[in-house]
Amino acid sequence: MSQVKNLLVMVLILVLGAAAFLMLKTGYFDDQWEGTEMIPPNAVFVFETEDPVGFWNSLVQQPVWEKLHRFAGLQQLESQLVFLDNSTGNQGKLHQFLKGQRFRLSLHPLGKESFGFLVAVAFKNREFVPFIKNLEKKFENQGGEVRKRSYSGISLVEISLENGEKRFTYALYDNVLLGSYHSFLVEDAIRYAQSEGLKNFKETFPYLFAGESALPPEGLVHVSGANFADYVQELTQGSTNKLVEDLRAADFSANLVPILSDAAITFRGDFFVNGKVQQLTSGTAVSEAELGQMHSLISNRAMLVSSYWMPDLNGFDSIPNASFSPKPVIQAEIENSLEMQVFRSKLSGTAALVIEEGLLETSPKQLLILGTNDANRLLESLNAFALSINQNDSASVFKDYYRGTEIVMLDLEEFPAHLFSGQFTGFTKSYFAAIHGKLVLGNSLRTMRNLLDDLYQDNTWGKSIRAQHRLQPPAQTPVHFLLNNERFFPALTRSSQPSWRALFQKYAEVFGSFDGLRVSFQEDGKVTVDITVDLNEKVANRSLTLVESRSTVFDTPLLYGPIGLQNFNDRSTDFLVQDEDFFVHLLTNEGESVFMQRIPGKIISDVFQIDFYENEKLQLVFATRNLVYALDRYGNLLPGFPIHFKEGVDIAHLNVLDYDNNRDYRYFVADREGNLYLYSKNGILLDEWDPKETSGGGLASRPAHHRVPGLGDFMVALHANGSLGLYSRRGESKTGGPIMLGERISTSYGIEEGLSTGQTRLVTINDAGEVLKVNFKGELTYRNQLMRPDRDTRFSLVNDQNRSEYLWVVKEYNQLKVLSADERLLFELNILSEELDYRYFSFGPENKIFVVLDRVQDFAYLYHPDGTLINQKPLNVSGDVWVEFSGSTNEYSLVTVYMNRLNEYKIPL
Repeated sequence: MSQVKNLLVMVLILVLGAAAFLMLKTGYFDDQWEGTEMIPPNAVFVFETEDPVGFWNSLVQQPVWEKLHRFAGLQQLESQLVFLDNSTGNQGKLHQFLKGQRFRLSLHPLGKESFGFLVAVAFKNREFVPFIKNLEKKFENQGGEVRKRSYSGISLVEISLENGEKRFTYALYDNVLLGSYHSFLVEDAIRYAQSEGLKNFKETFPYLFAGESALPPEGLVHVSGANFADYVQELTQGSTNKLVEDLRAADFSANLVPILSDAAITFRGDFFVNGKVQQLTSGTAVSEAELGQMHSLISNRAMLVSSYWMPDLNGFDSIPNASFSPKPVIQAEIENSLEMQVFRSKLSGTAALVIEEGLLETSPKQLLILGTNDANRLLESLNAFALSINQNDSASVFKDYYRGTEIVMLDLEEFPAHLFSGQFTGFTKSYFAAIHGKLVLGNSLRTMRNLLDDLYQDNTWGKSIRAQHRLQPPAQTPVHFLLNNERFFPALTRSSQPSWRALFQKYAEVFGSFDGLRVSFQEDGKVTVDITVDLNEKVANRSLTLVESRSTVFDTPLLYGPIGLQNFNDRSTDFLVQDEDFFVHLLTNEGESVFMQRIPGKIISDVFQIDFYENEKLQLVFATRNLVYALDRYGNLLPGFPIHFKEGVDIAHLNVLDYDNNRDYRYFVADREGNLYLYSKNGILLDEWDPKETSGGGLASRPAHHRVPGLGDFMVALHANGSLGLYSRRGESKTGGPIMLGERISTSYGIEEGLSTGQTRLVTINDAGEVLKVNFKGELTYRNQLMRPDRDTRFSLVNDQNRSEYLWVVKEYNQLKVLSADERLLFELNILSEELDYRYFSFGPENKIFVVLDRVQDFAYLYHPDGTLINQKPLNVSGDVWVEFSGSTNEYSLVTVYMNRLNEYKIPL
């Protein structure tokens, strides 16, 4: 089976591998067969050529062969070819003998986790008989083992290869030589040849062979879309996923001619849907400005991008999704809405569907980017439509605000599919916003927030030199798909069957050399498939010796920071620290001092930024033990600040809220006893929160506000004694009382977003190691005990810098186990220390850093997502760390505090 898997990825090369075994059997025949009659209908593809040796020679002469020949199976094929060539005299006799004979190679499923290849060669005359006899004698003289048996009256021969570890079975059926590493496939081919009642591959897909004449010199590949979907499903643990569903829905097949070039393998030919050549609307010319706008909105998280360049919205009628059944009520709602008529009229026909994560899962994260010349009017129409389907009750329309952008939810199942002839399914709900002159729809709130994070961090194709060429479609191409292998291959490895996963991991360097897959559809039914290969050697991840790129020295040791803050002038990052004399320092990204201001106490909260004067200039808010401060960029106090906390009561936590992005801020405070206080923008304590007394004791993490689709606003307080309070904005309990989560909680909580109303959950873990998930109706929906070797085992939930993702960390004496959100072990570490802190930074599926801070030795260890150590030597860190990612430079910036120094490091990717 491993031989089959080694051959799987580069099917083109396998052509010669099968030809190398034509030396094995002779016989006489009377009937003439063409060979396709014997190929079972479950073939994923059938490759035909009349010059297999010539095809092989063309392949090995291409630079791309330097990458491909590293597969062990292909190296073996190459050696077998040399043996066969030597056996025929090294004068091109093998080439002359095979040229002109119809050679076919097909891929078939064999059962769970197994696929095999079948070779069928139809000979036109008897000249091969003495040739094969001579080769057979040479093979036997070299000690090869030959076994013979009969199947359905046909003689089968099995030969031993590679010291008996593999067997190749072949048979001669009249003029057709059949061969495979799996005897079952040869027997199956004989069964189809002898039975008139069984439909073979050609009879199942007759249109792929209609009007067949001489083969192109390069050969021809017949592809069955339905069988390919089955193959992908088996490869990915037998589960139905988005990719499989889309492949099946298309009901496609194709005839493709392979073309080899320096760094690519290209297939060009006819594309069929439901047995007919697919005719499309003519594509529209794509301007550089339009491409630039699209690039600017596609995150580097993108795994699959489907772009559509139609002259108008009606162009989508030429590519209907027959598997999508519109709901009459929803369709009528859209068609009868005057606002939707305006909405449709403002769409340009240009669109891009971006699948960022989960392509091999049931519900991937998707974004739909719609082209328009009037994004604001488009947004107004969609807002009005969302309001109308909620009976003009604005309170029922879910709105959220993130990084200054309004995101609105349209609670209409599969809205894009109803609008675009069944295209763009997977939107149970649609979250939309106007961004960079386009209307963007996401199928989850988290997906929309991720996009806004990536735009802020320049983590997009528009800012990446490597990605500049990706979306450029051929001229007048109405539909264009691009699979980004940099994102797809890791996901494929994670989702594949265990035995396939081992293969992918073994040859990760070679698989990782494939840049991506491009599929372009022309209006005349022609399709082009490009598989590009990066010929450069990729340097494997290795530990780096990090060297300071910049350092700022202070007169006094630092006790707080660094905290990264946005510079409102140029969007660069400023850094705030506090020294032991309680001076607060704000420095620019270049290390220049902005202000130095002493305050009477240590900062005990996060530092927040607000636009107090509503003029796009940002100020700072933070808390000490008994004061809440707000400073402008020059270190001056804002009016009404500091806010003096209750005498004799200490502040434990501070959070800053802005419910509706209208800069009417609230300061959410918790004291050490767990009582809650809410102040207005100007520092006035609101009556309902003066205070909100609780009986849960101190909080395990800062109090917060969450807006949940379908359920509204929640004020959340998670107490260390395991009590969870969910309140309205007026301080009223929304669950009738606290929710008890069992034993004490010494860590934070994460949010698990749900696609349906009521599915969003708060997630945490108690000190006993029970993972707990509670929905915002107050229902405990999940409880699972993690392994707890002893009573001293400690459990932590570690949020990323945006509190949008989280990891689990389990500490057992000197061992750390890091688990994903779904509780899968990611990696283990050995660190001997009694006092550890953890930080997690996530900038997309592959750009993540996990940090361990050893508070005993003042060391910091940085790890890749697979547990590989980034820094060869531990960094000296006595304070905190701050990590930023730049998509334009493709590197991390790491800022740390050690003693009286603020240090910056650059980490290249």
